[in-house]
Amino acid sequence: MKTSFSHFFIFSFIMLLAACSRGQFTHEAAREAAEDYYSMLIKGDYKGFVNGYAYSEDFPESYRKEMIDLMKQFMAEGEMPNLRNVVALSDSLSEDSTAIVMLQLQYADSTFEQIELPLILMESGWKMK
Repeated sequence: MKTSFSHFFIFSFIMLLAACSRGQFTHEAAREAAEDYYSMLIKGDYKGFVNGYAYSEDFPESYRKEMIDLMKQFMAEGEMPNLRNVVALSDSLSEDSTAIVMLQLQYADSTFEQIELPLILMESGWKMK
């Protein structure tokens, strides 16, 4: 009897986790995550942006620091210091829990650029690939 209860409990827990992540498998959640990541860049939250990568918790600390420094440099050069706004225009969700979100970036001189951001749905939510 104990074994049946244990199996039921484990099965219920796994189903709960799956339901939580599937609840995030929406167009709105993918678009919001993509906008949030680029908003972090605009605000200078480079650590938050790097933490938005899939499996970033497994990055060695030296690599994480390097990535943060690269994002600072990337945002300081070229057109990127003039990035002012980001809007998700569209997305495509795939059955393999991935998405591609089309973002429109707006710069200080009122020009726009469209980019695609690939995402993957993980237990903690949408992460950049």
